[in-house]
Amino acid sequence: MPRTLQVPTQVLSETFLQALNGRILKHSSPTEKPLEVDLCPPLPFRLRAYLYNATHPPGGRTIGEHKVQLIVPGQQRGQRANFDHSDGRIVLVIGYEPELSVFILWDAGLYNNFPFSRNVQVKAETIYKAYASGIALQDRRLWGARELVIAVYKTRLLEAIELRTRATLNRLLEVERA
Repeated sequence: MPRTLQVPTQVLSETFLQALNGRILKHSSPTEKPLEVDLCPPLPFRLRAYLYNATHPPGGRTIGEHKVQLIVPGQQRGQRANFDHSDGRIVLVIGYEPELSVFILWDAGLYNNFPFSRNVQVKAETIYKAYASGIALQDRRLWGARELVIAVYKTRLLEAIELRTRATLNRLLEVERA
């Protein structure tokens, strides 16, 4: 059976930092999870990035579908957890598909009180379209909410962060209006 390439936390972080193309003011250690990054204006200034390997193991899901498994530092089996939204940082949930150099950004605000190793998916065609054309968008339905999943080839990561931030803000504004 084919195996999915997985890279260590430090390599994920370093790949993410390199893809930010010199727009970094400062960042936490690449060995720490989550990775905190301060970017140069006008980009979203203070980020907290939860980076995960995007895998596509055989069996149990649509062929080629990729997933990340949400686990936050200190979370144990059987525990529920949340992402750390403190200190005014924008939280990003990001998968990385190293075989194609594609980042996937999900809406962190839609994942609260999640169980250990919760799966979050993206369609295979979204990954391949991002690889071929640079960027791809996928709409997902979650518990009555809509999520915009953004996949980008590594050279377009900054654009994806801006798009993810705008899409999340738009979702929050829609909730307030409802």
